[in-house]
Amino acid sequence: MPLRTTQLCIALLYIVLTFTAQASERLQLRLNEASSNAEQVSNQLLSQPTTSFSSEDWLVLGLTQLRLRNKDAAMDAAERVLQNPAPPYLQAQAYLLKAQIYGMLYRDTAIAITQLERAELILQNETDPFSQQLYSDVLQNFAQAYNQLGNVQKAIPYAEQSLALALTGQQPEAELKARITLGRLALQNNAYNQAYQNLNLALQLATRLEDDEALASIHFRLGIAYRKIEDHKHALAHLLQAKERYQKLQRHSNYTYTLMFIGETYLEDTATAEQASQYLNEALTLAKQQDDLLRVGMALQGLGRLAVLQQHDELALQYFNDAVQLFRQQNVQTYLYESSLALAELLFRRQQYADANSLIAELLPHIPQSAAYIQYRYNELVSKLAAHQGNWQLAYTSMQQASTQRFEQFTEQNKLQLDLINNGLSQVAAASQHQTELTQLQQQLQQQRRYSQLLAQAVLVLFLAVVLALVWRKRRKPVTQSAVKLTSAGWHNFCQRTQHQAAKTTLHILAFTPAAITELKLQFGEQRLQQAVQTFIQQLDCSQLAASCVNDDVLWLALHTDDDTAKALQQQLSAQLQALLPEHFASQPFISLRLALQQLSDTPWQLAELNALPEAFWLSWALAATLPPQQQLWLLALHGKAARACEWHSNMVRQDLLNAIRLGSIELSCNNKLLPASAADELT
Repeated sequence: MPLRTTQLCIALLYIVLTFTAQASERLQLRLNEASSNAEQVSNQLLSQPTTSFSSEDWLVLGLTQLRLRNKDAAMDAAERVLQNPAPPYLQAQAYLLKAQIYGMLYRDTAIAITQLERAELILQNETDPFSQQLYSDVLQNFAQAYNQLGNVQKAIPYAEQSLALALTGQQPEAELKARITLGRLALQNNAYNQAYQNLNLALQLATRLEDDEALASIHFRLGIAYRKIEDHKHALAHLLQAKERYQKLQRHSNYTYTLMFIGETYLEDTATAEQASQYLNEALTLAKQQDDLLRVGMALQGLGRLAVLQQHDELALQYFNDAVQLFRQQNVQTYLYESSLALAELLFRRQQYADANSLIAELLPHIPQSAAYIQYRYNELVSKLAAHQGNWQLAYTSMQQASTQRFEQFTEQNKLQLDLINNGLSQVAAASQHQTELTQLQQQLQQQRRYSQLLAQAVLVLFLAVVLALVWRKRRKPVTQSAVKLTSAGWHNFCQRTQHQAAKTTLHILAFTPAAITELKLQFGEQRLQQAVQTFIQQLDCSQLAASCVNDDVLWLALHTDDDTAKALQQQLSAQLQALLPEHFASQPFISLRLALQQLSDTPWQLAELNALPEAFWLSWALAATLPPQQQLWLLALHGKAARACEWHSNMVRQDLLNAIRLGSIELSCNNKLLPASAADELT
């Protein structure tokens, strides 16, 4: 009897544990869906009577309201979970949700920490996987909260504990979040090498897990990392990727945040200050619409920096003072220190030494636990103020501290650069090993090739016979037919012939279409357009023409020619084509695009890459239309300024092209005038 009772208890315990695990897994799936599709999930829940809601329903509803930034509704839902009888796991989830609401929507970090402490009390002794993963999330939120309070040194141990917990429990999702948090904190502490290692591992995890939101966050953090080591080109590339991903995911707050850092990055070069203004002002407008005072303060801080660069001191003072006031109201210490230092630096430059000293005195108690870059700026400014006052001892010690911190920053930058170089060398070594294996494989295949030679020779004889027959038939036809033969049967054939010819010689692509193509076809029909194209093809110099076709109402030509000849031919052929159109359309804009294939890619073109060329044509036309020329002929040309500036095989080639144009690695000209890179920002 005791044995049977024990067996029964074990069976019941197994059933309970299994049910609990299934319930936790089901809840996690619901929370993931609420996070990804907040509005849809919220509408589904609110279409039901709230009297039927379970604690899980209230928790899911609370998360949707957090995502939608409805703070009162979110807080009410979290409180409903705690008011009803609920298992410990659900209670801990509710306290974490309250902490996020206080931190993100109410901007009260101190109260947020008290809610995290309650969640920690519930979870710290739990051993099931779901509780462990939730505890890892709580620890990450502790790290973010202390970072908001400007205490990076206290934040880092929480992030490290979160990572250790995730690794122990073999939970890749929790590990991913922990590594992103650690990378972020390491960046703020100028520990670039540690930041790079964590973000690089996070990138691999996010790719494996297909976590789009994490990928956006990692691109953002990598952009910040490259900003720290003053590699602004790569910083912009990652930040622009993050911007597009957040926009696609409809993460409006993150999107606004990314806009600010894009603007801040453009501020590093006075030549791009106007572009910085555009991004920062857009961020300020969005932050006000979202009623996000933290983001408003950050945008004001960026606009203050811009005003300093443009020597608008009064405007800069206003921006910095407004930012300091907002950060002080919200108790966001890190940004408060940044804005206070920026304001003090401006006051020093304006010789308002008493006001600058007053701000420095306010900052003094908080500097030891602040981020490394803030300590460096603080000590540098203290040194200048002390020197002005004749306090040479303080000036010397402060400058010595600033120099030490700056040296440590350069050391970390060099470590990161060396890591990047070492990674590159490792890839080269791996490629060398792969080449050795490939050579061995080729040797094994040589024997098979010998057996294939006899068959190849037979095929060659047959091929020569076919060629001779075609030549004989061709000589019997009128000469004018030869030009028509060069017209490819379709776009695929055009790409094949272009790929084959581009591998042997310098090749230029020219594309042509009337701006009013739809109106022309409606009025005269497609046959009239085909007749004009056939007449035009017959007039061409066949010795230069490698391939041609009409695809989506655009005439494509592949020509054997150099740059100067291609440029002259573009204008000449555009005029000829336009003259073949009906009189009414001959006076309307005519679009053409010139592409030097070897200039736009340093590797042989593949068919998938050539298939992307129509995207380049339509995008170039759209960009030119933002600043339309007065002439009837729009002679467009794309110029590559860097090796492999665009991933032509990408399924997002349009966005890659826009990013490359923004960064200046590809330039677009219209009638021999370069379009500004900012034209890319006119398109979405």
